[in-house]
Amino acid sequence: MAAIEFAMSLGAVVTLGVYGTEMSNLALAHLKVSQMALGLADNISRVGLKSALAQQQLREADINDALVGVQMQGAAMSMGTRGRITISSIQVNPQGGQWIKWQRCLGIRQGAGWDSSYGVQDQGSTGTSFTGMGPPGQEVTAPPNSAVIFVEINYDYQPVINFGLDTARKLTYVASLVVRDNRDLTTVYNPNPTATSMTCDKHLSTVPKRG
Repeated sequence: MAAIEFAMSLGAVVTLGVYGTEMSNLALAHLKVSQMALGLADNISRVGLKSALAQQQLREADINDALVGVQMQGAAMSMGTRGRITISSIQVNPQGGQWIKWQRCLGIRQGAGWDSSYGVQDQGSTGTSFTGMGPPGQEVTAPPNSAVIFVEINYDYQPVINFGLDTARKLTYVASLVVRDNRDLTTVYNPNPTATSMTCDKHLSTVPKRG
């Protein structure tokens, strides 16, 4: 009787076990992507060439170093080939409106749903019609004389165990933080030896080595 009962329940037990494993992996992927977005926003809001005599200069190498960190953090997830990371600097334009001063990207995915959903570089450079980045009614805006770093990550999650349940989906997370230091907001510097500028017209899976 015990053997018969075990045989009859085995299918349900295995199915529930596999489903639980897949749901756990999906939850872990959500956590990893959200933490990558928050960590990257935090790092970009802090990095730069510090000087007691001048404003902090943000350099292409600083941005690339932060992207390399995410690249290493997401290596097991193949973030560079299955995802797209967009970093935006939101600033105030001369008319007092919101402005995406610059954007940098990593990841080979491209097109609708992968590139930024909330704006492109130079959007809002004049006027006040651009209201910021984020979902409608929840836009993130930059304060005067400062900037906000806005990070978007879109990731193509693939189930570890595909047994008929539709668990394949695109994970999307955003994070934003105000720049922590007195940063020079006029440009992103690129002194010698120059670093590759990871502008969003590029679709690279890894950050090229400097030099």
